Amino acid sequence: MPEALAAGLGAPEDLAGLAATVRAAAGRGVALRVRGAGSWWPDGDAGSVLSTQHLDTISEFNPADLVVTVGAGVPLDTLGAALRSRGVFLALDPPGRPSRTVGGVLATGGSGPLAAQYGTARDQVLGLVVVAGNGTVVRLGGRVVKNVAGFDLAKLVIGGHGAFGVIAEAHLRLRAIPAADRTVGWSGSADWAARAAAAVLGSGAAPAALEVVSPELSAALGAGREWMLAARSMGGPAAVDEELSLVERAAAGRPAGGGIAADGDAPWAAWRRAVGDWPVLLRIGADPAAWAEALALARRHLGDALGASVTVPRGTVRVGAARCGADAVRELRDAAAARGWPVTLERADAATRAAAGIWGALPEGAERLARELRARFDPNGTLAAPLFT
Repeated sequence: MPEALAAGLGAPEDLAGLAATVRAAAGRGVALRVRGAGSWWPDGDAGSVLSTQHLDTISEFNPADLVVTVGAGVPLDTLGAALRSRGVFLALDPPGRPSRTVGGVLATGGSGPLAAQYGTARDQVLGLVVVAGNGTVVRLGGRVVKNVAGFDLAKLVIGGHGAFGVIAEAHLRLRAIPAADRTVGWSGSADWAARAAAAVLGSGAAPAALEVVSPELSAALGAGREWMLAARSMGGPAAVDEELSLVERAAAGRPAGGGIAADGDAPWAAWRRAVGDWPVLLRIGADPAAWAEALALARRHLGDALGASVTVPRGTVRVGAARCGADAVRELRDAAAARGWPVTLERADAATRAAAGIWGALPEGAERLARELRARFDPNGTLAAPLFT
């Protein structure tokens, strides 16, 4: 509520309260830092905290329609349990604690290995209700699959870290829980992992997840300390067995060393915990055939890493570090930009975010458009997320 700004904390109970709080902050020249569960950023930016934790209602849920409407403050684990009880799931598996909120995950653009088949966070959203920086309520998209009006702006809000508006509500696409869900991992050298991943891509196999993980992360997943290629298949039992057999044949069998074989989500829950524990997390949008080069580039500029994970079909490279200076991020971005690869500072301390920018420099046209949209929806700079340098 507006009066809570005096105490530096606002936790509105509903959409109207959220809009009123943002409007009051804009009128007083108060910068707001939007917070969901408060578990993702290791520390705070300047400004008053605006919490969405009380926007925690699950509404308009009809499993037959494969659509659910949820408040931004609903934790992912709470939503997941409600969906599972009705035979459906949300194909969104970002790193971090299961208590991360829907709004927080969408604002940071969080996705995980399931993006290989189901797409990123943007692909799970049919529409959003957003409060702009001037307190105006903006409705983007809709509740049904065929309604895509205004969806491009919704895609900008997702991953915009609150710079284009506070997410209040989301209309999400669901999937039916498959009869079988199995993961197999094969371990070997880094060179083997690169060759095996390329062979799987060329085989026609399309598992729900196909991830290459570094030895540090492989150990956290319960396998040996070698590089691992992990495939997750979801569907009918016969189809799952057939797909994993195709992946194994393409990867030239099971190399010597450790690996994993498990039913269900357990290995990927371990992945989310481990990657979510990295104090610094950078995401490179490389080409699927060039992820090994992107990973080498990251390590050259960032030094020793806590781990790395590659969503092979998308070319998404995640690298974790204990600390990272803004200069190193900028140098990595410059080198990656020459190859057409964006580098997102997905997680870091406030000083590094402010100095390096979460997005960094974008291509000239894209950055100009983003700045123009920020000026339109947040003319007073109330939502001061440090996207650019």
